[in-house]
Amino acid sequence: MTHLMKPKKIRSEFIVKNKEFLTPHLIRVVFDINENQAELLKQVQSGSNNKIFIPAGEMRGEPLVRTYTNRKIDLENLELTIDFVYHGESGPASAWALQVNVGDSLEIGMKESTRALVPDADFYLFVGDATALPVICSIVEQLPSYVKAKVLLEVHGKEDELILCSAADITVEWLHNLQPEKGSRLSERTKQFEFPKGILKEYVYVAGEYTTVRDLRSYFKTTLQWDLHGLYACSYWRAGQSEDEHPTKTDNNG
Repeated sequence: MTHLMKPKKIRSEFIVKNKEFLTPHLIRVVFDINENQAELLKQVQSGSNNKIFIPAGEMRGEPLVRTYTNRKIDLENLELTIDFVYHGESGPASAWALQVNVGDSLEIGMKESTRALVPDADFYLFVGDATALPVICSIVEQLPSYVKAKVLLEVHGKEDELILCSAADITVEWLHNLQPEKGSRLSERTKQFEFPKGILKEYVYVAGEYTTVRDLRSYFKTTLQWDLHGLYACSYWRAGQSEDEHPTKTDNNG
């Protein structure tokens, strides 16, 4: 009888190598990977989820746990990169990223997995807000050259747009939203999108605020009668709630 082995869990303390504001609302923190950690991370996929353990402050005894996407694991340069959406100091992870200095440390937990972040398809539609930027950027970097993709991303403003690198034929469209907690146009714009004709296999990837994700999941499932094997829809955050109040299987980057 064959037993499936559970993915190995990894938890280690990483030292901050560099920090920069990529845009006014996105902080990139780069951690050093030592030799022991490099061995552990050989079976961890760039763009997969991490648990970060934000150090305890004066008002609490234990670290706060948040779920993040690692932006990139670079074993050649021995660097682990995590991008944090900056929305003031109200969020503990956002506040930590703002205040952290080179040489500081952060405990990070991961699971071994070499499975691709998205299945094979001929055409992809990616939809996400600022919290989905790291994972969507990571995915499109890993797409092969023979596929096409449309990327719909909503960020604070023009200054928060990034250049997405991909070998695939991708088209990126940006929406701007100064107050994402008060609603989004992502769902409306997605419903206007017309998929190219003659595509054999399509895949839709949606990540962001709960209301938008719920609406689009319903749209693809009920209105379009979409094959659910070709849809991933995950809520990363919910307006008006902290992550403690809104647990999800893959969570927010902010």
